[in-house]
Amino acid sequence: MSRKQGVTPGLSPGGKIWLDKVRTLVLGKLIKSGGAGSVYLLPGAPAQVAKLYHPHLDRAANRRKLEAMLELSPELPDQLENGKRYVQIAWPQAAVFDGQGGFAGFVMPLLDMAQTAELEQIMQERQARAAGLPTGLGPKLTLAANLAAVIDALHQQQHYVVDLKPVNLRFYRDSLYIAMLDCDGFSIQGHAERFPAEQFTADYLAPEFQRKGMPAGTEMAQDRFALAVVIFQLLNFGIHPYSGRPGNAQVATDIPGRIRDGCYAYGIKRHKQLAPNATSGHALMPPELRAMFDRAFSPSPKPQRPSAADWAQLLRGYAQRSGGKLVICAVNPEHQHFAGQGCAACARDKVIGAAAQASVQAQQMQLQQQSLPQQRSTRGAHHTAPGQMPVRLPAGGGQANAVGISGKGWAVVVLLIVLFLIGFTAWTSSPDEAKAKASLQAQADQAAGLEVFRWRTRKAAGFQPSDARKALRSLSQAISKGDDDAVTRGLQLLYRSGQEKASGYGVDRTQAQLRASLLEGLGWVPGYQPGLVATYLDLLQANPRDHLVAAAMGRMHLSLNEPQAARQYFEQAVWAHPTDGTAWLGIAAAAQLRGGDEADAVNLVALAQLTAYRYAVEHALPAEPGQPSDNGVARMTQRMDLNAKVLRLAQPGTYQKRWDKVLAEGALLAARLKALPPLRDQVGSVQRETMTTVAYGVLDEKHARGENRLTLTIAADGTLTYAAAELPMEPMLNKVLLNSLKRWTYLPAVQHGQLQDAKVVVLVRYRDGRVSFVPGGVAVTAEN
Repeated sequence: MSRKQGVTPGLSPGGKIWLDKVRTLVLGKLIKSGGAGSVYLLPGAPAQVAKLYHPHLDRAANRRKLEAMLELSPELPDQLENGKRYVQIAWPQAAVFDGQGGFAGFVMPLLDMAQTAELEQIMQERQARAAGLPTGLGPKLTLAANLAAVIDALHQQQHYVVDLKPVNLRFYRDSLYIAMLDCDGFSIQGHAERFPAEQFTADYLAPEFQRKGMPAGTEMAQDRFALAVVIFQLLNFGIHPYSGRPGNAQVATDIPGRIRDGCYAYGIKRHKQLAPNATSGHALMPPELRAMFDRAFSPSPKPQRPSAADWAQLLRGYAQRSGGKLVICAVNPEHQHFAGQGCAACARDKVIGAAAQASVQAQQMQLQQQSLPQQRSTRGAHHTAPGQMPVRLPAGGGQANAVGISGKGWAVVVLLIVLFLIGFTAWTSSPDEAKAKASLQAQADQAAGLEVFRWRTRKAAGFQPSDARKALRSLSQAISKGDDDAVTRGLQLLYRSGQEKASGYGVDRTQAQLRASLLEGLGWVPGYQPGLVATYLDLLQANPRDHLVAAAMGRMHLSLNEPQAARQYFEQAVWAHPTDGTAWLGIAAAAQLRGGDEADAVNLVALAQLTAYRYAVEHALPAEPGQPSDNGVARMTQRMDLNAKVLRLAQPGTYQKRWDKVLAEGALLAARLKALPPLRDQVGSVQRETMTTVAYGVLDEKHARGENRLTLTIAADGTLTYAAAELPMEPMLNKVLLNSLKRWTYLPAVQHGQLQDAKVVVLVRYRDGRVSFVPGGVAVTAEN
């Protein structure tokens, strides 16, 4: 294929690509070519496809974006139902390179397009029937809930779709799972860098962006608005929430104009200028659902739009059959409606039927009128009816005196307003003296062009499954490098992440142990059982932190020789309960089965043994009568041995002997890790070598020299969470200060071997266009 067609020379069907610069794959048939690249089948990897970027694009930027996607992949594992696999998202899985070692693109899962349909096809009943898709409200609620869950998983990693609309979304016809494509076109969060989305659609653009466009950092607000529009269309026969019948000529005729002007006609409170579509079913939605739409489309900026997680939680309750919130219509069994509400589909059919009948009658009347002789036209346009007197308007009807207020009355009104303004001014102009001085100082600083530096990191979404995945990878690498301190720190932070999680099993430890025995016993040897899969998936949907069920799903995928899916479920179990070592064993088994990486498997077995020992000590149950107390260690050892045997049975025969070897080597490594000394105590600080002197452009000679005091908050994981200066400085200097903070290396405090948060002081000195930094020690707080 030539360069003119947009494909890198040598990378065409039959050519070779290198996967992670180690393994080679031969390109198969070209199945798609777009503005960014071309997609090829891979005969050597039939479950994957390769997307190769066009050579004229920025290769370095595309590679950075891909690395960010690989590191922060959303938690959307493939779904398994009735022996079929459903890829929810075609997310990149690995980078690929050309014969010269240059970055060429990536491989991603193959999504069966023949089994999917566009979301727009199911919105209109006529289109849905023509495409063989379901038409009832139940399937649409399921689709809406699944879509919200997928968007929520993306948002947890701070990735955003931006161009979110029905024609860009697909779903599986039989299972109603969402199938996301073209993910490299999303807005992707990287390391201190955001890769923006290039496209958006005006009919789905939030009102605050209709006039001036969408600035960086506002992608989440855009996704929340567009998601609400798509859900509204799904649940309301494809009707756009900003369509309707205008009440006057001032209402915009196009959808973007109505979005801009806040013309939402389907709220609980009727819009004054726009009437809803006659076939709309919004009035028969439950109050909580209508309230969510009102929040999403409110013209006021105060109520925050519902998040994807909010939508997923609400819609899931309606989509589940066991919830009883959706019932079958008594008139038409093909219809479903919300419990306690009328059937919107029946109401819509009546409106359409009445409109069709009225149209037929109008046509008949028109034919009758055409058959009659034309009547004489009226001679006058303004004749009055017999006995009717002409209406006369009084002179000066628009003047003020017409409302019944005399000139003296207006004088009294003006006097009252003046007195009110004087009293209000006196009341508001008596603040505390210190506040007044601070306000005056702030005004003086602002007039001089100075600003007080304040910076706070963006609030994290909490500990996510992807965070657990990265922590596990980092721990294994630290063991391989012999970095014992990194192992100790990593385990501390991982254990700490699970301390705030609510248990899904209540407070009865005996019941929790019984449930663990039932789910992990030899009677639950993994294998594909459709009924069991459905039960497990329902349990995980209700409680994603059910680590025992997640581990059971992992063993099931392991027995099907699907280590990638198995690892994802085991990682979910570790995320849900980091101090339970049994799931770590599953990750070790998946690591060995996936690529034969026995070193990684040994490291994970050692971490599993170390974690299990800690768990046994911290969660020991009372010894049974007649048995010596061992502080829970013997009981946990028995449980770990049982899990190891079950995992052995779940692996193919050739891997079972390797598994025994991995277990033995992992036990020896665990013994060494247990003997590691605790972390050395230290105060929080900034690594001095990273605090380099920086040059900046002086804008104001009057403020070219000075000194300031900077207070930093360093989290236990060694990240900077907050920084504040005491005195105002030039904006240029504040910008240089922020850039420096992002380059520094921070050391958390350690007290009694445990990582702690800390506050640190740094002195900022600037003179003649150069700024230097001097460590000022630990800030004095109430704690120290």
